[in-house]
Amino acid sequence: MKHFRFKRTGEPLAVLILEDVPTPTPGDYDVLVRMLLAPIHPSDLHVLRGRVGRQPQLPATPGLEGMGEIEAIGSSVKGLSVGTRVVLLDVPGSWSTHVVAPAERVVPVPDNVSNEDAAQALVNPVTAIAMTIYVHKLKSGDTLLQSAASSVVGQLVLQIAKANGFRTINLVRRAEQTQEVSARGGDVVICTADDDWQAQVLSATEGRGVLSAIDCVAGEIGAGIARCLAPGGRLLVFGALSSHRKTELSAFQMPVFSPNLIYKATTVEGWFLPHWLSVTPLSETRATLELVLRRLSSHKLRLPAAVRHPLSALETALREAESTQRQGKPLLDFTTVPNS
Repeated sequence: MKHFRFKRTGEPLAVLILEDVPTPTPGDYDVLVRMLLAPIHPSDLHVLRGRVGRQPQLPATPGLEGMGEIEAIGSSVKGLSVGTRVVLLDVPGSWSTHVVAPAERVVPVPDNVSNEDAAQALVNPVTAIAMTIYVHKLKSGDTLLQSAASSVVGQLVLQIAKANGFRTINLVRRAEQTQEVSARGGDVVICTADDDWQAQVLSATEGRGVLSAIDCVAGEIGAGIARCLAPGGRLLVFGALSSHRKTELSAFQMPVFSPNLIYKATTVEGWFLPHWLSVTPLSETRATLELVLRRLSSHKLRLPAAVRHPLSALETALREAESTQRQGKPLLDFTTVPNS
């Protein structure tokens, strides 16, 4: 088998190597998955650069999610068969031709869900559903404020809002994104380039502010969202786009206005998918991933386009992962393994 490895952190192309190693044998309660596709997320590149607060022990294989077919089954595994398409559930190291996973951490893929969609079913969709439905517990008639509404997670939140009946107030960085988010179902869309964007949020809530908010920008934008919380409101910060590719400490700071925090008794809370997966019962995380796959199967949830990249085109795939002009989510295609 072949897998990508990195033994030190740095620029991805400089630290990644493709190793040829023996294919492992699954244990009694494991399955061996022959990987077909695995996405490249910006967060994967942060890990390679050593910019994530929770780094793997090196050497390590990157990759947070992916899909493949079961190639071998442990002697004590029930209910799974060779050839079944599956998605990995919290099994790191997906940038590999083969992955050994506990049988309870692979979820079968419905017949009418494409390989490309299945490969992306965990990180972004589960993030969107977990924060909105499981953490904020949003229901019909509630309101959610979100930043980066044109991002993949932002688009998924809009679809979840439509299915579950809650209202969205959406922040975008550029004015031209306003119409795009409105067309996708955003109830209120506000550009943070406007000097009065916080006042616009409060106006959209008749001055009350919001009880529920999610933010993946942090910095001044995240701090501004915290000011828009209603008494008892809660903000989940799950990313820091304002700090990407920056090194000065100020880019990593989020200057929350303490009087609002104190007198409104609001909560500003970090949220990290790997942490949620690790502290949430497996039955709940598995049910969430199964819900995503059902919604993909019924077309109630739609993912952006994806583009397969052969392993020999790693440089192009890595570049596309960070491009704002890309044609679709880059997927490493493990059916195109180069010769040794």
